[in-house]
Amino acid sequence: MSKKHTFCVHDDSINTYGFRMLTEGANLDEFNKNPVILYNHDDWDMPIGRGENARKENGKILVDIVFDDADGKRGAEVAGKVERGFIRAASVGAWPPEEISDDDSMKLPGQSGPTITKWTMREASICPIGSNHNALAMYDHKGNRIDLNDKSALVKLMDNVSTSINHKMKSNMSFLTQMLKLSDSASDQAIQEAVQGLIALRDNLQTENATLKTENQTLRGKVSSFESAKKDADKQEAIALVDAAIKDGRIDAKGKDSWIEDFETDFAKAKVRLSSISPRQSISRQIKTDSGKQPGNIQLADMSFAEIREKDLIKELKKEPELYREKFYETYGKYPE
Repeated sequence: MSKKHTFCVHDDSINTYGFRMLTEGANLDEFNKNPVILYNHDDWDMPIGRGENARKENGKILVDIVFDDADGKRGAEVAGKVERGFIRAASVGAWPPEEISDDDSMKLPGQSGPTITKWTMREASICPIGSNHNALAMYDHKGNRIDLNDKSALVKLMDNVSTSINHKMKSNMSFLTQMLKLSDSASDQAIQEAVQGLIALRDNLQTENATLKTENQTLRGKVSSFESAKKDADKQEAIALVDAAIKDGRIDAKGKDSWIEDFETDFAKAKVRLSSISPRQSISRQIKTDSGKQPGNIQLADMSFAEIREKDLIKELKKEPELYREKFYETYGKYPE
């Protein structure tokens, strides 16, 4: 076996037939399964070597070629001419293109044909003349060589792909017209107007959504401010109500904090409960003396505990629990047990 020789078998340039094939769209899997190296794409003859490490680099397809020079025949002859510098060119053999594009933006200056964007590499060959972009072989799916110099064959080759692509495009257009609720025969202008209408509707909805979002945030801020103000007002009213209840004797001052907490938990319920407690009648309430022996009325609240006890009015005083607790505390400095 001879030493390895690295050849560029393909690049992105325009071939002599006026079209070009993108290296990026090449499928090398089939070649790697059977990496035969032919001479002048003569697949009817025995291979002259094998390809190794087929790879894509900088828009080129490179292959390391090992010539079969063991039998002393054609492989050895070609290997010798390569090693002595008499043959330097290589070429790629490919299956019919799978995807093509007539997009002018993909064409290079001087390109008359389409751009093949997806294709499969079949074999690589050593060629005595030309270069990788001028020597190209293509085969049909039966393996027959296609004469690319025959313009009708070339057009037919490209049309087959175009037909497939057009069929796909028609299927997509049919799906689009159904989505837009248009007839299958709808014109391009009708489809364009329907799509533009959807885009305008989307833009309007996005604008309305942004407006609603802003208004919602504003309302949330107002509600939060209102709730905070209401909470502060309720707290101030609760303090005033509790202080008034302590003043008129309905509750003890020691229970103030507990009542404030009740108001914070359920303001309305605490307010009703506090209002249901009767005020202590320390001045207006009057009691009658024993059997009416004493003329007039005596106000217990105006009497000291000692005076009440002296007049034997303790029982009457105990009928007023809060007043009794206050008088007892005034005298003894503590509340009765």
